[in-house]
Amino acid sequence: MWISLGCGGLFVVGVLLVGVLLFVVADNDDSSGAGSASDSGTEGGTSSGLGDEERSNPDMPGLGERVEHAGMLFTIVEVETGVTSVGYHSPDNEYVVMHVEVEPAGSRAVEFWRDEQHLYTYSGRPVPEDYEATRDHEVGVPMGVEVSPGEPQVVTIVFDVRDPSEISHMGLSAEFLGGNEVYVDVTG
Repeated sequence: MWISLGCGGLFVVGVLLVGVLLFVVADNDDSSGAGSASDSGTEGGTSSGLGDEERSNPDMPGLGERVEHAGMLFTIVEVETGVTSVGYHSPDNEYVVMHVEVEPAGSRAVEFWRDEQHLYTYSGRPVPEDYEATRDHEVGVPMGVEVSPGEPQVVTIVFDVRDPSEISHMGLSAEFLGGNEVYVDVTG
């Protein structure tokens, strides 16, 4: 059969096979989906893209809920998953960017440090922020952000996460060197 096709026929068959192969590969790349949780919404199987079930920690405050702790008000307003780079930084695994609104709970200005914050897995393993990626995510925004009463600011904190479906909650600290965290469910 192949002999009867000749050189021209084999060329046409080869072009068709390459076309089908390219179509299959391109289709697989499009369905992998990476981006913010608001775009894909299922990176980790939940609406936030983190965790393996919706609202897996109902006893904790959740996304979009304001929590007061150690003289500050915190609200996680957005979660980005599937981030492949921040500036010239590349993650070992995958970046997750947390957008947190911070504001003083009292009448005096406070300083919020974007470092010394953590995500936690279901097993309780802390995932610290990626200091350099956090520092460079927002050009001109210092690691220590001065926040005045009545003027909340949204800051970003970048984490290098092995598997977003393992992430359960975030620990937010109002202290310069971390510690004394308040926990917020980040699973949707």
